[in-house]
Amino acid sequence: MRVVIRTHVLAPQFEALAAAHGVESVAVTDAEAMHRELADADALWAWPAFYDAALVATLERNAPRLRWVQLPTMGYDPVELHGVPPGVTVTSAGDAYAPTVAEHALAMLLALLRRIPEAVRNQERNIWDQSNAVRIGTLNDARVAVIGFGNIGRAVAQRLRGCGAHIVAVTRSGRADPLCDEAAPSTELHEVLARSDAVVLAVPLGAQTRHLVGAGALAAMQPHAILINVARGGVVDHDALRTALSERRIGGAALDVTEPEPLPADDPLWTLPNVLITPHVAGYGGDVAPRRILALVTRNLQRFIAGEPLESIVPVEPRAAQCS
Repeated sequence: MRVVIRTHVLAPQFEALAAAHGVESVAVTDAEAMHRELADADALWAWPAFYDAALVATLERNAPRLRWVQLPTMGYDPVELHGVPPGVTVTSAGDAYAPTVAEHALAMLLALLRRIPEAVRNQERNIWDQSNAVRIGTLNDARVAVIGFGNIGRAVAQRLRGCGAHIVAVTRSGRADPLCDEAAPSTELHEVLARSDAVVLAVPLGAQTRHLVGAGALAAMQPHAILINVARGGVVDHDALRTALSERRIGGAALDVTEPEPLPADDPLWTLPNVLITPHVAGYGGDVAPRRILALVTRNLQRFIAGEPLESIVPVEPRAAQCS
């Protein structure tokens, strides 16, 4: 077996993992080398940014042995965009990042509820100001809508429970879950938003979720409600969000992801007082995520060698076979 590795994180660990299982590996740093090495590879472990139309074309035409692509991330939107070649299985990092992303979502939500950014601004100017103390919020008995109840959404709900929040899960099916107090289908999103004190976005980015939170959804939210996005920037219509925030139609927003990334330095979101921005770092947190990723890839490698079904297969239908 031979695996090609192209990722800016964990490449040495992936090479060691392959060697420990008697698997030949080659780590590459550019597209030309990756496409060349795939000619006699059985698997590709690569960062999703490298999953593009050119790669799919190579997999279909010039990689006859390749059957497995492993992404070291939870997100797989490039796979949805470009599709999966016939006979190839694409797997993601599953729930590897869920604990740290959920922690980050909770931290951002609490920061805005407790008005921490305002306190930091006052501290920088040596100001002791309690005038807005009555506007400090709490998660206790707050209604929090979690949009998307996969690995991250469920991890968010677990942490919200400890704070006494009333959790409403919004999914396609609206199926009930022991981790939430209520469940609603995505067709009732606006009704849920109208009754929520906070909204946490935890859905993958795809055709059905692009700009899921647009002008209509923002108009449905309560004036004090807080929006948290730890999903993908494209889930939110940023033009509509800027308007809603600048006109104080919603209470605030905390964004770990934006559209585009990096967020341009002249974007008005940077200077709005009711906005908290972090630079797509929710997945970081010591060695927690790397350990979980390596454990998952180890299991998948062992399953692949044994001819068993892989874990965390991305739910994307195979492309139609292409004529050469």
